[in-house]
Amino acid sequence: MSDNEQEMAERLPFPENTAFAVDYPGYVMDTEKALCTIGGSEKLARNINEDVGMPIELRYRYKDPTSHPIKGEIVSTQNLLIKVTRRVKKSDRSVVDTSAKVMALIDKSVRFRTLADFQYIVNKSDPLAGISDALSNLDIDKIKQVGSSEAFDQKATATNNYVPAPFLDQYCLPVQLRTRFSVGTSKTGDEKTVDEEARERQPRSSNKPLFHGISIKYSDKTVPEGPTPEAREDRNNIPSHVLERVEAILAQQPVVSRNAMEILLPASECNGIKNSHVLPIFAYLMDKGPWRSCWIRFGYDPRKNPEARMYQILDMRMKSTKTPGSKLRNNRRGSGRVPATENQPLNAVSMHSVTYNEESARQRVGGIFQLLHIEIPLIKELVAYERGWRNSSCEESGWLQPSLLQLIRRKLRVIRKYYEDGAKDKADTFDVNYSELGKQIDGDREKEAEAEATDQLIAERERNAAEGPSQILHERLNARVDTLMRQLETQDHFNEDELDSDDDFAIYE
Repeated sequence: MSDNEQEMAERLPFPENTAFAVDYPGYVMDTEKALCTIGGSEKLARNINEDVGMPIELRYRYKDPTSHPIKGEIVSTQNLLIKVTRRVKKSDRSVVDTSAKVMALIDKSVRFRTLADFQYIVNKSDPLAGISDALSNLDIDKIKQVGSSEAFDQKATATNNYVPAPFLDQYCLPVQLRTRFSVGTSKTGDEKTVDEEARERQPRSSNKPLFHGISIKYSDKTVPEGPTPEAREDRNNIPSHVLERVEAILAQQPVVSRNAMEILLPASECNGIKNSHVLPIFAYLMDKGPWRSCWIRFGYDPRKNPEARMYQILDMRMKSTKTPGSKLRNNRRGSGRVPATENQPLNAVSMHSVTYNEESARQRVGGIFQLLHIEIPLIKELVAYERGWRNSSCEESGWLQPSLLQLIRRKLRVIRKYYEDGAKDKADTFDVNYSELGKQIDGDREKEAEAEATDQLIAERERNAAEGPSQILHERLNARVDTLMRQLETQDHFNEDELDSDDDFAIYE
């Protein structure tokens, strides 16, 4: 092996077990006490499984109700839980055998990245501490006892009463101020240090995994029948339930858009494995045309199957309605100020819906939808209009006539606007002028017939150039020769009659 070549590590399958982790901000000596500081194991498991969206509170003094918590959040991760075993021989302590085994996939983690605030410890004899303790434990008798005027007046003396300290971390996370460098202190010239030059010369390494899928052009004559050898090798490293789920989806629907696949097969159900790593085992992509951005089952050619018209896509692009005077909000992640999210378009993946209906139009949901998933009655009626179907597929409009596809896009844009403005009655009574549409479709059919005739002529010329004259060409040539011969015979007969008439005239003279 040369110096430039690197030995590849052993490839292991992904574990089917999942787990969650807690990035605890401290050294844990007692696991039970550490769990009590974040509310207990049952509450933690309920928050993670139900994904309620509430922050996880960590209280170092969990028995003190006045303790100010540290805010944590549940985030999706793709980490591995690895068990490392270290064995040392008793006879020879210098011989150490170390092994590692992947136990589970950590798909969720609890992180505490907020600031820990300074706190005042309240005296246990303070009546405020007693009331807080009684409220947290829901002790009604103690609340009545501590909250009575006589007991409160006895304990509330001038020596132990004070104004509570304010919270110092208003936003919990530091906010990026976006300060600018001073002109006098900014770097000028092309001076670079040795480290900067070495960093520029060093090649950039990418941790992004390779894509082992197949993408074809619309003009390609054939479609792939199976995956690449690299994708077949990846099959051994993917859990069986994920493979069965993908096979079931593509068996029911041979063409699935990327957005729909992310909704039908979320990463949480695939042990964190992305669709771009699983789908190349079962499907290929088409770069352009009415089925672009779709996973197509191997061996299935939508260009030759008329029912594939239902799998064609419509791109719903929603523009932002932010006014010039809209306010900006602070980004919680500390990446500066971003526009407010009011009246911002939603994404179909974030809404977890593959269908486009009245509610999707009202909420301004954007994304790539297939004709199969559009539930608006007028659009379904236009898609089922058989007069607007083509005899063959084209890259521009698939199995639909171009005029019909353009009309669907225009009508859908107007209906979507009606739903956004709350004019449902106008959207429901929106009609189509089928007589005008029929004229446009007739024009499309004439163009389609001309295009088919041209394609047949080109194909025949290419075949004749490659294989020589065909039988049809021989028949056409023979027919042409027969026609010419009949014309010559007629011409000769006419000349003989003309000569006979001339001789008779000469004798008569």
